[in-house]
Amino acid sequence: MVQPVSRDEADSPSLRDQTQAFLHEFFVKGQELIRELIEENERLRSSMAAADRDGQGGPELSPTSAEMVGKLMRQVEALESEVGEIRRMAGSVQNDAGYRERLQSLEDEHYNLAAMYVASGQFHAAITVDEVLRTVTEILLNFVGVGAFTLYVVDETHQLLFPLWREGGDPAERTEQSRPSEGPLADAIGIGRAWRAGDPMGAEEGVLMHLPLYSGTRLVGVLRLESFLPQKSAFADTDFGLLELISGHSGIGIEMAWIRAHAKPVPLERQAIEHLVGG
Repeated sequence: MVQPVSRDEADSPSLRDQTQAFLHEFFVKGQELIRELIEENERLRSSMAAADRDGQGGPELSPTSAEMVGKLMRQVEALESEVGEIRRMAGSVQNDAGYRERLQSLEDEHYNLAAMYVASGQFHAAITVDEVLRTVTEILLNFVGVGAFTLYVVDETHQLLFPLWREGGDPAERTEQSRPSEGPLADAIGIGRAWRAGDPMGAEEGVLMHLPLYSGTRLVGVLRLESFLPQKSAFADTDFGLLELISGHSGIGIEMAWIRAHAKPVPLERQAIEHLVGG
């Protein structure tokens, strides 16, 4: 049975590192832009004040330009007043539990959106089955908090699901199985497309969720999510967007890697898929 490449063995930066770098660059650029705008505003205000003191009044402006400058100055003053009010309010509530909770919620939301952006880019850049599986592993471990899972791929010739990749155990401990016609797994894969929040999760004893992996309407595989990491006990609302991302993008990624390996369309088959992993 094929053994997965550990995420710690990857040479490229992890998704977590890339997400942190993306957020840092995004907010640093935003801070730089704000600082530049503030400095330019102060420079203009100083120049106009100096011109008034010298009695020069600055360069003569047309009525339209003068009106525009006046409007801009009023907007600047309004913004300065608003910033002062925000600072005053922040100072009075900085020790408030509700304020801290809302701030943490916003930070988590920004981090989750950045993670989805980076993960989506990783899926699009993947050209091998290994790269797709490594991305799936990083998302589930580092962002969703699932510590044990098995990825099954469809053998279309024999209509079987076979274990290709496992985190938290040996894939040889999992057996292949026929595509079911009823039960939680059948409900999960029966939607006929990539999973979305609100669809059947296919939970059962020992399984948190069966996540179908689709490429369009073609079922490529199923992720059997088996247990959370010790510090987690349930799915959070922010997890569902990442699960939707995995359901659609990993199915497409595996299918594209399969197509690249063959000169013509052929059914997915276990032996050939396993050959692609680590090859």
